[in-house]
Amino acid sequence: MSMQPLPVLARREPYRNRFITIVDEDVPDRVGNPYTYTTISCTWDVVIVVPLLPDGRLVLERIYRHPYRAQLLEFPAGGIEHGEDPLAAAGRELLEETGWSAGRLTALTSFATLPGLLHMHTHVVLAEDLTDTGSTNHEAMEHIAIELHTVSAAWAEPAPHSAFLVTGLLALERHLRG
Repeated sequence: MSMQPLPVLARREPYRNRFITIVDEDVPDRVGNPYTYTTISCTWDVVIVVPLLPDGRLVLERIYRHPYRAQLLEFPAGGIEHGEDPLAAAGRELLEETGWSAGRLTALTSFATLPGLLHMHTHVVLAEDLTDTGSTNHEAMEHIAIELHTVSAAWAEPAPHSAFLVTGLLALERHLRG
């Protein structure tokens, strides 16, 4: 059964900044009455980078996440610039955030991040043949420390678990199983 997109009766953008736009769209419900559907439209799609060393350890970052008032263990991740290939974005984000460069990048998966609320796609990329350049380029609000962990140690990280960590670990395990 194929469904057509709902007609948009009215559209409003009550808030916008450099990261997101809040969008209110009036669409007909099942019986034709107007219903306001609110979504968040992200400026960029996102890439999660899974840096895998030859010994099986992962290059991870402990990053401050203000909504949780905590430092979370995560894979490097960031926005994909308009027109940028997800693999290129993965290489750029890995180098900027961790100082590691990748000799090989492999797309693992992509998905609609939170389809009922958020308009953003997430791409997960495996980074291998890594070299530590020792140089990072953090943005002003990126409070990041680089850590090396085994997969089991990353899974053992206390809650709350970052979606970037869990998604990356699941994609890696699926890839390694073939």
